[in-house]
Amino acid sequence: MRYRIGEFAELSGVSVKTLRFYDQIGLLRPAAVDPRTRYRLYVPRQLQELASIRALQELGASLQDIRSVVGSDTSLAERRRLLERLKVDAELSMVAARRSLAWIDGALDELQDFDRTVSVVVKSRPAVRVASVRAKVTRYSDIVAVERDLQRAVPSEAAGDLQGVLWHRCADSGSLEGEPFIEVKRNVCRCAAYELKHLPPVTVASAYCDSEDDAAEHAYDALRRWMHLHDYRLAGPKREIYLGRMLEIQFPLQSA
Repeated sequence: MRYRIGEFAELSGVSVKTLRFYDQIGLLRPAAVDPRTRYRLYVPRQLQELASIRALQELGASLQDIRSVVGSDTSLAERRRLLERLKVDAELSMVAARRSLAWIDGALDELQDFDRTVSVVVKSRPAVRVASVRAKVTRYSDIVAVERDLQRAVPSEAAGDLQGVLWHRCADSGSLEGEPFIEVKRNVCRCAAYELKHLPPVTVASAYCDSEDDAAEHAYDALRRWMHLHDYRLAGPKREIYLGRMLEIQFPLQSA
């Protein structure tokens, strides 16, 4: 018994277009082609072969993988290897899904606990040459005077757009130690008023906020929660980058 492609499509529940595509890629060839009409002809046993293809697709196998295991010349061992690989892929997907659910729960908790949300993104920052001054201060606001001295010391024609503060120690450590910095675009003479150095390339968790203290503290809290939830720890001093009236807070990342 032979079926033309339309009849075979109706029996199998697969569209004619799909059957033609399977033929083109060599996944399921017709049993024969009528030499006069060029009609594709299929036989009953191919229903079982097509069912096997569809079952593997539902398990997540690619057409290339299916082509390697479907056919009379393939072994059970080859099929088993494919199924075992699909199982590993499914298990990894489940782990990723559980992790995503935990992150979503964290974002929902933040919406419940605060009247505004802070979005955290991960990005890579290149190395940058800076002039900087490291200082211990009593209050966060005391760092402003250090910044002003640095701005006066660095020639304006050599200063770049990037400015901010590295916080080596914060209030939760029992003391405050900050390092205002200014990007240096040109060669400048070494000076006792500042140190010339390169900030290393780094991957950071970044959040943006208004420059007011309460907004900044909220962003810091959000970054701390995000790092805990994503199993990261700090890989260096926290960075505050000045963006006009906005502030970007960066936490250098290292896997916990």
